[in-house]
Amino acid sequence: MALSVISLLCLVGAIVFGFVRKTNVGLVSLGLALVLGTIGGMSAGDIYKGFPYKLFLTLMGTMLFFALLQENGTLEKVSQLMTGLCGKKKFLIPIIIYVVSFVLSAAGPGAISVQTVMVLFAVPLGIHAGINPILMGAMAILGAVGGTASPIALTGIIVEDLLADMGYSGHGMQIFLGVTVANFVCAVVTYIVFKGWKQGMAEDEAETEKEKVRFTSKQIISVIALLVMVVAVVGFSYDVGLVCLTLSLVLIILNAADEKKSVKMIPWNTLILIAGVSVLMNITKTLGGIDLLADLLASLMTARTAAPIIGLTGGIMSWFSSANGVVFPTLIPAVPSIAEQVGGSSILQMVVAIVCSATVAGISPLSTGGSLVLASYSQEKNPDPKEESSIFIRLFALSFGCVATVFVLTLVGLLSFLG
Repeated sequence: MALSVISLLCLVGAIVFGFVRKTNVGLVSLGLALVLGTIGGMSAGDIYKGFPYKLFLTLMGTMLFFALLQENGTLEKVSQLMTGLCGKKKFLIPIIIYVVSFVLSAAGPGAISVQTVMVLFAVPLGIHAGINPILMGAMAILGAVGGTASPIALTGIIVEDLLADMGYSGHGMQIFLGVTVANFVCAVVTYIVFKGWKQGMAEDEAETEKEKVRFTSKQIISVIALLVMVVAVVGFSYDVGLVCLTLSLVLIILNAADEKKSVKMIPWNTLILIAGVSVLMNITKTLGGIDLLADLLASLMTARTAAPIIGLTGGIMSWFSSANGVVFPTLIPAVPSIAEQVGGSSILQMVVAIVCSATVAGISPLSTGGSLVLASYSQEKNPDPKEESSIFIRLFALSFGCVATVFVLTLVGLLSFLG
């Protein structure tokens, strides 16, 4: 118990200290990693296991690719073209991003592929169009995670298989409908909180939108590379990090952008922040800090609060682990037992609450979607450590807000139509 409490306090303390002292939270986390790991009796190898190698390479690959496109002016031209299509109705852009993400994800690829592509489009587009980039990134993520519960998408298939093993097969469309409703409400709340209808109104749009966008030969090559990336990732489910690294090499060989300038544009501070906090979080999880938090929540369950609380637990777990790989296989099989113990709880409502909370939690800067938002923003704006930490906390707060929204929706019975 003592180690779990200490580990949880260290995690919270690292984030608070970094923000107050305007220090990279990742560096603070890495500094505490050895201390906390030693207290917990962990070896150096165990501590290093928390380093998110795949996420780090994914971010580095995508950021290098988009740095090349940013350096040669391609991103700016594409943003001008897309904002020009919307004219003065820029308030529609976040809505379009959400709808496109949802449809693409529901069609089969799922959230992982779609949110990566859409976030990398949405954040720079928002910055150039005068729209809050956090709103743009959040709408891209929410659309993607909302569609992924489709019976033919990744999460929908995983959940249906888990339910089938429990003897509850045939509820795929009901779960998809419940997730869609809750996810849509989260998107509406996010849009309202960021005042999406006012976004981009301060800009002078009189003549800029009428100017014809012209691409240079290097930019045309870059646009082709961008289209290849979209098709490879969304259409064929190739790993986005490896695809971007390969395409970056092609652009460098063809002299389509300045390699040295592009490498300097990669937001290394952001990568350190994400990697460092991930290492400390893994130690916290290993020492029981996350289980302690989940157990505290579980102890509060009654017939009425079982679905909201288990959903909240799923959201919290998703901040520290994979929804598809850890949260769903861990919590969903436990649902029938919990329903039997507390009595009067709907199994489907509890499953939907878990799926909704665990997926919308992906806005967190520690998840792939949220980390891409932070990295894309840092690459475009080159913020100082204080602003970068502020964006980190705002993304985490937004993730918590979406999880809390699902909690409230479940508590007031919005999902009661599932039976």
